[in-house]
Amino acid sequence: MARSLKIKKVSAADLVCSKIKELVTNGTWVADQKIPSESELADTFGVNRLTVRIALQRLNALGILNTRVGDGTYVKTFDFSTHIEEISDFYVNDKVLHDTQEYRWVIESAAIKLAFERPNERLLKKLAQCCKDFEDEVARYYTLTNSEDKKESLGKTVDIGLDFHSILCELSDNELLRLAFSICKAPIRQHMLVNAMKRIDDPAGNKSIVWVKTYWNVYEAIKSGDIDACFDNLKRLISTPTPKS
Repeated sequence: MARSLKIKKVSAADLVCSKIKELVTNGTWVADQKIPSESELADTFGVNRLTVRIALQRLNALGILNTRVGDGTYVKTFDFSTHIEEISDFYVNDKVLHDTQEYRWVIESAAIKLAFERPNERLLKKLAQCCKDFEDEVARYYTLTNSEDKKESLGKTVDIGLDFHSILCELSDNELLRLAFSICKAPIRQHMLVNAMKRIDDPAGNKSIVWVKTYWNVYEAIKSGDIDACFDNLKRLISTPTPKS
């Protein structure tokens, strides 16, 4: 009981760090803006330069600020998914990959339901561009003979597909659904790569024309308002191929 009542000591660097985060989050300092120098911040907060430097180092590590040697410190556009990806080796395991298909279906099908209620022409155009880019990259893959080039091309098809599914979540106009997808981009990309490796040279895929068509089918279903067709094709995209598929 006594231990739970102890007051946590807060260092001056912690306080400076919190104050700078507050200035960023409330819009006083915006993305790409250069913030005051260490000396100016020290005078403003009434602390020494070392304290300010420690706070800036922490915020650089968090991806909130970016200190450029010889230039100064700037506010960064925060990208949560980048930070999650950097630690993905610590949480992406066989169990996580096994559960990814189920997770994707829950998140993306929920996003689709909302997308049908909230049409967005701008995002639909981006979705169509992903379909075109995917189609072009798949076609390019089959023109390559070098194994490393083919591996790189396969990776590009996966990244284009990842953008496609990310836009599906954006179409929901629900920030938490978009964030839920973004948080798990690392295992989702790995899951998509496994699927792509099984599909790309599958004779039944007719040189993956089947999968190109399935991407286009999702787009067309959203555009035409056919939610059942959209779900059918989305499930096909997300599901891991079996020997009989």
